[in-house]
Amino acid sequence: MDIKDFAKRFPEKMQKIREFTNGDAIKDILGVEAVNHYKQSFAEEGFTDEVLNPWKDVKRRDPESKWYGHSGQLGKFSNSRTTAKILTGETRELQNAIAFRRIANGVRIVNDKAYASVHQYGGRAKIYGKKEFQMTPRPFMGKSVVLVRNINAKIKREMIRILKTD
Repeated sequence: MDIKDFAKRFPEKMQKIREFTNGDAIKDILGVEAVNHYKQSFAEEGFTDEVLNPWKDVKRRDPESKWYGHSGQLGKFSNSRTTAKILTGETRELQNAIAFRRIANGVRIVNDKAYASVHQYGGRAKIYGKKEFQMTPRPFMGKSVVLVRNINAKIKREMIRILKTD
């Protein structure tokens, strides 16, 4: 396509860009990128804003702790829990509950697990609904320079694709 062809097609291309930026496709990019970024926190055992901020280790991985190897699922020692990643649990429910919903002006990232907030922000929690303790905050969602950079790159690639296609 030469410059004259591009000039003729420019209004049509701009219409396609407007449709992209006002439609669900851009929201899907935002949502998918955010969900993937936040789920990566579990694999990396920390949250990435500009850099990875590792979570505080858990007692079930400390051989000196009475909680060493404790499995919440089994209620007793499990060798696999001595090396399991932080916040993964046997079911990965917390990680798998991260999702996005399209809203009028963007997306909302959600986690419908009742215990998500106490893991994200820390606070009072109970072991098996009985003994209280102070949960260490282990943020897995939030504002992230890396996430914004990834989203911007993906949107830019899509806009270039729209402009280049016939």
